[in-house]
Order: sequence, then structure tokens, then C-alpha cells
Amino acid sequence: MKPANLRIDVITTFIAIVEAGSMREAGRRLGVSKSVVSQRLSALEAALNVRLLSRSTRQQALTDSGKYFFDRCQKIVDDFQLAAEEISDRQDEFSGTIRIAAPVSFAQLHLTGVFSAFLRENPLIDLQIEFDDRMHDLVGDSYDMAVRIGRLKNSALIVRRFGPSHRVVVCSPRYIEENGKPDTIESLENHYAVSYANITPQSEWIFRRGKELKSVTPKTRMRVNSGDIQLAAVKDGVAIAALPLFIVHEAIAKGEIEVVDLEWQLVPDDLCIVYPQNRFLARKVRALSAAIIAHVGSPPCWEKSLSAEQQERLKS
Repeated sequence: MKPANLRIDVITTFIAIVEAGSMREAGRRLGVSKSVVSQRLSALEAALNVRLLSRSTRQQALTDSGKYFFDRCQKIVDDFQLAAEEISDRQDEFSGTIRIAAPVSFAQLHLTGVFSAFLRENPLIDLQIEFDDRMHDLVGDSYDMAVRIGRLKNSALIVRRFGPSHRVVVCSPRYIEENGKPDTIESLENHYAVSYANITPQSEWIFRRGKELKSVTPKTRMRVNSGDIQLAAVKDGVAIAALPLFIVHEAIAKGEIEVVDLEWQLVPDDLCIVYPQNRFLARKVRALSAAIIAHVGSPPCWEKSLSAEQQERLKS
């Protein structure tokens, strides 16, 4: 007996449940309630007369039939979405959804204005933005693009590097008055630091001078997963820190903190926009990427807070 006609939203809901790992998370991604997700799955299983997921209160797993159906449907839905995006891409106006992930501090300081301007210029666009410092699974979490800061090695992504993210060692006038100011990288190990918890190793600072590399490990007084909290601690004179210029540039310009000038420079990270390899790169996604890159500038706008000598030293 042939199954009843299946609606595309029922199939896409099933795919979302599998990719998200739970009905609640699938509902969040689809913008519907958990009960709607459950009803759609039940309707799908009833139409097919087969159980697709074995589920309990704590976990879910695909049955053999569910695995077969998921693999077939995923390809069909991907082709459908690709066709829809290609048709939409031919229109004069951008429309539809762009799902993006971006790091918290960088987005708050430098991207919110870009997003607002993009929405004003493109009123038919729906931006869905996840602000989070963790590295997202772009394919599994169905993102169109992500802004990332670091040295990326994942070959499963298309990576567009658009500038350096330089970091500097900073401390406050109060800290200098109470503890003195480091004057060599070796002396850093005699000072307390507030470290960033989302990198490994957390406490090691890697410097370069020409082609030479050297690492130092200051004494850690506090570990946090927020650059903004690191900056607040530095301003209060609690410790020194190695922080991205995009976070500290205004505090430097106001004289609230100082750059510790050393002969060595911290190894910079890359500013990147990344895309899944297996997804059609819609014109609207390229346009948003271009807006972000234009706003940051080259060199990045926040480097203007440094003196000409300091800016030149970053390039060494």
C-alpha cells in the first residue's frame, strides 16, 4: 500500500529532529513548539506505517528504517532547498532567511550595526543569529555562514580570511603603580594574568619575533570565558591580560589601560568568514559577508587606537 501524500514540512521536521538531537531543539530551529514537532513526527510514522525513531525521555536514536529514510530524504530536501535558493538568487531583492553564528564580544562590538544596516537595506531578509564563542557545526546545525576568529584547520569548510586579529598585552595604571610594568616577555611570568578559558592551553602566551617563536606562562589569577570580563578585570587592576585589539581599542584610546610594549608580538589570529562546502552560496549570504568585511576594513578599524610605531610593530 502506498503511503499518503507527505507534506514537505513534515519531512523537514523529521530531518531537523535527527540533526538537532531532540524535539525541543528541532522546534527552536524551526520556530515551532515541541508539541508541533511531535505531532508531525507521529503523522509521518503513521503515514509510513513504520517507527523511524526509538525514543525515551533522555535520548533518541534512528531505527534501521529511520536511517534509510533520513539518508534518502536529506538528499531530496537539500536539492529542494538548493533549487529554492537559486530561484531566489535571481530576484532583484534579497529575501528569505540567513542563519549565522558569531562570537559574542566581536559581534556585540562590531557586527550589530552591520546587521541592522543590512536589514534596513533588505526588508525581506530574516536574520537568525547565534551569538556564541564555541565552534559550531555549520552543516549539522544548518548555518549558512559563521564569523570565526582563530587559526582554522577544518578542511570541511570554505574559509575566507579577511584580516588579522592582533592581540596585545595590557594592564591598567593602577596595576603598574602596585606591581610595576613588565618590560620583557620573561618578566611576564612574574605577573598575574586573567586568562581566556575557551582556548587550549589556556595560560600559554605565544610570541613571535621575526621567524622566532617563544612561549611564556604568566601566573593565572582568574580564568573566564568572556573577553569583556577579562577587560573589566584589567581595568580594575586585578591582573594583566593578552586581549584582542577589537576588544581593548577604546579602553586604550581613553587611557584606561596601557599596551605593554615588548620586542616580541603575540601571534595573531585570523578573522574569517566560513561557509559549509556542501551548500549553495546564495547571493544574499555573499552580500552580508561583503558588508562585514567592508565594515571591519583593512587594516581593521580598531588598530587606529595604537600609535604609528605600535601599528608598525604589529606587522613585524
